[in-house]
Amino acid sequence: MIKEVIRKKGLTYYRVAKDLGIDHASFHRSMSDDGNPEWKRIKQVLDYLDCEIILRIKRKEVKPVKSESAKSRRSKRR
Repeated sequence: MIKEVIRKKGLTYYRVAKDLGIDHASFHRSMSDDGNPEWKRIKQVLDYLDCEIILRIKRKEVKPVKSESAKSRRSKRR
């Protein structure tokens, strides 16, 4: 996602790394699909890009409720 924002803003990894004072190769590795950047680095890049991450609770899947008539039929059989 960060890589897409960098591209959309017309920037390069080299430019972002240079502006942030980060080693270009290290920055590129950490932002790759196999990378594992520290939160500190992610926050630094997001601030540079003027972006933020918003967390929200996932919506739970709502299970359909069985009709009242189906419940009453089952209880009558017992």
